[in-house]
Amino acid sequence: MTLVTVDDTGGLGPVAVELAAGGGPVTPASRVMARAVGRCRAMLSGVGIDWGTGTGLLAIAASRIPAVERVVAIEFDQTAVETARRNVERNGAGGAVAVVRADLFTPCDEEGARVLEGVEATAGFMVANPPASDDQDGLGWRRRVLTEARRFLRPGATVLLQVSAHYGADRIRALGGAEGYRFVETVERSSWVPFDLGREDLRRALDVYVAEERRGGRPYRFRLAGGEEVDARSVAAGAGPPLTSWQAHRFEWIG
Repeated sequence: MTLVTVDDTGGLGPVAVELAAGGGPVTPASRVMARAVGRCRAMLSGVGIDWGTGTGLLAIAASRIPAVERVVAIEFDQTAVETARRNVERNGAGGAVAVVRADLFTPCDEEGARVLEGVEATAGFMVANPPASDDQDGLGWRRRVLTEARRFLRPGATVLLQVSAHYGADRIRALGGAEGYRFVETVERSSWVPFDLGREDLRRALDVYVAEERRGGRPYRFRLAGGEEVDARSVAAGAGPPLTSWQAHRFEWIG
């Protein structure tokens, strides 16, 4: 068993999580989102959703905010669900976090269906750190999450969404517009750090970015160590080790 302690949760205290193969590691993006949850605590209240909870890190952190009553943590991978439930108990959040197995937002069992039905149109916030998708421009998963979440959120709900800087400000700002969300601000970011092409998921993501640029889509905006900005095709051609900034953005569900 591998146990990782995340100390910087924006003032919400350390969270110790066991890792599971299906839930993935605690990535730099996870850590940025954990800080964002703490620093946006004044905007998070009532019942919330942690979509794609993985280890349960963000749900556990959010459950410590005094104004938060309950967090529904959604995960599809069965091993990750079981691990997240252990992590919830390990951190003393069993009465405040319910881990539900669901495919996107479709529950996989009756218990999950009851929990999600009780959240419809009442959630005051959602936090989400989705993976890059293997289609469109890499933001397909995020669009699906935003679309499907609408029936669970109350008007004015806060959404904290991880989207990295290399997607470009224009693409990030436009992300929720068609779905009835308003981009508000970037609330947390890392320094410029390696976009680790040793990770299989990031290598696949780069292939998606290159295909999108070749179709005429907006260029992606990586940096090199000297500060030069390069697009995805340049990175794929060996321009140099790419850098990105992991970021958390705040959107508002208008309804």
